[in-house]
Amino acid sequence: MVPMPFEHELKFSLLDAAPDDELLIDAFRGSPFALEPRAVLRQLDAYVDTPEAELRGAGVALRRRQVDGVRVATLKTLGRVAGALHEREELEVPLLPGEDWPPAVLERLAELVEVDPRRLRSQLMIRTERRVFDVRHSGELIAELCFDEVSARAPDEEREALFREAEIEAAEGVDPARLEAIAARLARALTLTPSGVTKLERAEALLSLGSVLG
Repeated sequence: MVPMPFEHELKFSLLDAAPDDELLIDAFRGSPFALEPRAVLRQLDAYVDTPEAELRGAGVALRRRQVDGVRVATLKTLGRVAGALHEREELEVPLLPGEDWPPAVLERLAELVEVDPRRLRSQLMIRTERRVFDVRHSGELIAELCFDEVSARAPDEEREALFREAEIEAAEGVDPARLEAIAARLARALTLTPSGVTKLERAEALLSLGSVLG
């Protein structure tokens, strides 16, 4: 069995754009945490499934991500959700030039669901502009804080779903219970609405609603 590390993160929906860096940093002053701006990334994710949605039925999500010319394949399980806390298996492997899917990803996928990889097709495209911050405690990196401006659409369709999110992901080996204290500080700077769905689920729901209303 291919080992998959666990991802632990708090997810929140945002109505408004996140404040500027200085306001966010100020929200953490006087706390045990320090917030450090790291990067602004532009990501393009292509989520795939079979025409019969076999991956979705098995509680699996598979995507290719491109960031600044670097391509990676990511396999995630549905995992567990409790309020804003998402805990799930995640396997992320760089894609080599000309490679369709890394062998390690295909091996783990086969353990989760019986599917012919040749039948996988792009189902949803998600573009994200991501502001990334490191959260440190006594100099130790304990979490990554991200603010995402998201647009999603199905291939060959013009209709888009637009939304904003914030994520606080625990660094490797860090107790996810510590994320709540970070969220409490962050709530001083903006309104956080706990989200129990993934980006993929939220995008699909918004696009489906738009189709019905349209």
